[in-house]
Amino acid sequence: MVEGKFWLQSKFLNDAAWNYGAFAVMAATGVILNFFIVGYFGIEALGVFNQIYALYVVAAQFAVMGFHDSAQKHTSQMDAKPENIGVVSAAALLLATGFGLISALGVYLLSHLVGVLADSQAVGNGLVLAAPGLMFFAVNKVLMGVLNGVRRMKAFAAAQTLRVSVILISCLMIAWLEQPHYVLGLSFTIAEVALLPLLIYLVRPRLGDFQFNEKLKHWLKAHFHFGSRALINGFLAESYIRIDIIMLGVFVSDYNVGIYSFAALFIEGLFQVPVVIRTLANPELARLLKADDKEATGRFCRKMAMISLAAFTMIAAGVLVVYPYLGPYFPDNLVELSHPILLVLIGGLLIYSVMIPMDHIVLQGGHPGSQSLLMTFNVTINALLNLALIPFFGLYGACSATAASFVIATITINGASWKWLDFRGGVLLYGLRNPK
Repeated sequence: MVEGKFWLQSKFLNDAAWNYGAFAVMAATGVILNFFIVGYFGIEALGVFNQIYALYVVAAQFAVMGFHDSAQKHTSQMDAKPENIGVVSAAALLLATGFGLISALGVYLLSHLVGVLADSQAVGNGLVLAAPGLMFFAVNKVLMGVLNGVRRMKAFAAAQTLRVSVILISCLMIAWLEQPHYVLGLSFTIAEVALLPLLIYLVRPRLGDFQFNEKLKHWLKAHFHFGSRALINGFLAESYIRIDIIMLGVFVSDYNVGIYSFAALFIEGLFQVPVVIRTLANPELARLLKADDKEATGRFCRKMAMISLAAFTMIAAGVLVVYPYLGPYFPDNLVELSHPILLVLIGGLLIYSVMIPMDHIVLQGGHPGSQSLLMTFNVTINALLNLALIPFFGLYGACSATAASFVIATITINGASWKWLDFRGGVLLYGLRNPK
């Protein structure tokens, strides 16, 4: 498919509308949930909840092991052989089930140790309740990868919406039942269990595709080979925007983590603005890279970058206008204390928003190991900066370190496309001297 024709397709715009609608629901749900936790349970509880959430999301990458990326990439390249989509999906689901179960058990057994390291028994107790959700998360993530690969983006958006909605409803019910705040960790498990039947209905895997034969054996090996090399990327990509919260949990109190995580809530929501563009772009990017059409790929990526920057700037401006007016609704000067943190983080993320739609370009180009190496470098820089600044500057050290790492990642991702995919000057600059 020609890149220009793809861009003019109404389907892309329609998919974008659906996924930004889902993003709006997710953002609103996240804001309501965090507001509710602060108002009902207090700032310390917000710190506990967001530490549980950060650790859960990071652990989930071990559960899914990159099999969702493999499923998305390979199903998106099945135009010539659509009959193979079923067995490709089945193989990824079998692997995700096994690794998801192992990960769930591992987190359950390590939850007490995590609580000790974080100096918070509540965090450890919450992880115990969230751990079973990891197995269901792994399976759901693969099913959503299949939906993404075959471009069923309306269904993908519906699944995203259901997940966050169930988390919110579960937390409200936990409060209504007057349970302690660490029980909020159970909401992650409930959400994944509730999501699974919908995804099974949408993908409709056939029992015949799970028969152990040479074709299934081939795809089990292919997914494991791809996923094991992509694991580090997936693990570190999800860790990347949560390193600050995880490291703050070691150095400061749950109360101070709560202050920081209130601002980080808005950053995570803003981060999803370019991530939606990435989700929509990945299938087409995989096709363009497979066709080795570098000129078209460069033009396509620049369009994605500009759309991402424009969307991020518009929504971030709205957040900055509204944020100070939230002050009267929250205790202990929460908004006033967290506002400078938000400003610093948005500054760094503004630069990074240009590259986020292409931050999986090396993976989509068929180099999961190199993608993992790239992400390892970016996360290492982020962690080292946080480790250097948090002990001396606390919350402001964390936001400064994270913002700086966003800027550095923008440069390294573009450079990686030059090194490993041969886009001279990086994919964003490729072909600018001699545009067609």
